[in-house]
Amino acid sequence: MKYSRSIYYAIPIIYAIPIIALGLSTGCSQAVSSNYQSARLEGEVTVDGQPIEDGTVQFVPANLADGPITQAMIMKGRYVANKVPLGKVTAILHANPPAPPTQVTSDYHPPKTVGIPSRYKSGFSIEVKENKADQDFSMSSKESGSKSPNTKQRS
Repeated sequence: MKYSRSIYYAIPIIYAIPIIALGLSTGCSQAVSSNYQSARLEGEVTVDGQPIEDGTVQFVPANLADGPITQAMIMKGRYVANKVPLGKVTAILHANPPAPPTQVTSDYHPPKTVGIPSRYKSGFSIEVKENKADQDFSMSSKESGSKSPNTKQRS
C-alpha cells in the first residue's frame, strides 16, 4: 500500500492540535488580571515580643480571581507588602533559620531563634480594605484561646 507524502505530515498535526488547544484553555482559565485593586501593607512580625529576624509573609486571596498571591520579605521583624489584593486574604508567615557558620568549633552554640509557633502555620484571615502601615502579627508561643493576629495601632 502506498501513502502520499502529505499524510505523513498530517498525522503529527492531528495529534498536536488537541494538545495545543488543551494548553491554551487551561492556561487562560487561571489568568489573573494585572489591574486588580490592591493595597500596601506593612508592619511587625513578633513572637512573644521578639521579632522574626528573617522570613516571608504571603498574602493569599480567598478568591484567586481577585488578584495574585503577594509575598514580602520579613527582615529584622518588619515587612512591607505592595499590591496586596483587596478583600479577604490569608496571611501565611514563614521564619527562616539563621545560616550556619562557615566553620563550627567545639565551643559553638547555635543562636536562639524565634520561629512561627505551629498553631499559626495555617495563617491568619484578614480583611484588606486600604493601605495600612500597622498590620502587625503578634504571636504567642504559649497556648491560649485566640489565634487571631494582635493588630495594634502604633503611635
